[in-house]
Amino acid sequence: MLDALGPPVRPAGVVLGADADGEPVAVTLVRPAPTRVVLLGGLYLARQVTLRAVGTGTRAVVVTGRPPVWDAVRRAGSVSGAEAADADDPAADDPAVPVRVVREPPADLAAGGEPLLVVYDRGATARGPAPARRPRQTTLVVLPSLVPAVSDLADDADLVLIQRLPPHEAELAGRLWRLTPAMTETLRTLPDRGIVVLGRNLWRRVDLVTGPRESAILGPVRRGD
Repeated sequence: MLDALGPPVRPAGVVLGADADGEPVAVTLVRPAPTRVVLLGGLYLARQVTLRAVGTGTRAVVVTGRPPVWDAVRRAGSVSGAEAADADDPAADDPAVPVRVVREPPADLAAGGEPLLVVYDRGATARGPAPARRPRQTTLVVLPSLVPAVSDLADDADLVLIQRLPPHEAELAGRLWRLTPAMTETLRTLPDRGIVVLGRNLWRRVDLVTGPRESAILGPVRRGD
C-alpha cells in the first residue's frame, strides 16, 4: 500500500492535505484493480474527498438517504455549472454527469471503463455497500463511527481514512489494526483538521488543507456531520 501515497501530479491522485513539513500528500483512490476505501469520520471529509476525486476526472455516484446534504458537491462537480437537480429528477439517472446523488445503487455501476468512485453514505442509509465490480472502480464507505458491527467492513478495506475517534473507538481501532499505544493515542487526539491514512504497512498523519473556494462549498473543517 505504500504506492497509495504520492505527489499530487500522479494520475488519479487526490490531494488530501499536508504532512508535518507542509508538503502535499495525495492518495490514489482509483486503481487498476477494484478498490475499497473506508472513511471513519464525518460528512465534511467525505464530501471533500468526493469533490477532489471529481476534480481529477473521476465520475462519482453517491448513494445516500440524505441527498440534500450532497447537493453542493453535485453542483460544484457539474461541468456545465448548471444548477443541480433533485435526486428524484431524471438527471440524477444520467450516467454522463460528473456527480450523481441517488438513493439506491444504479444498475449500470459495472458498465464502462472510466474511473468511478461509488460513495456509500452509510450513516444515512441502512443498506450495506456492494463491492467494486470492475477495474478503476472504488467503493468509498462513509462510517460515522467504528463499532464491532462494522469492524469487519473496516478491516477488509484497502485504505482507511480516519478522523478523530472517541476513546472507546480508538481502543477498538488499536486492537483491530494492532496499533501501538502512541498510534491509538493519536487517533484520540486528532484536531478537526487532522486525519490518519491507514493501509497495509501504511500509517500517515495528514492535516487537511482547504482553500477559499472549497470552504465556500463545504463550510469550515469539522469532525462531525
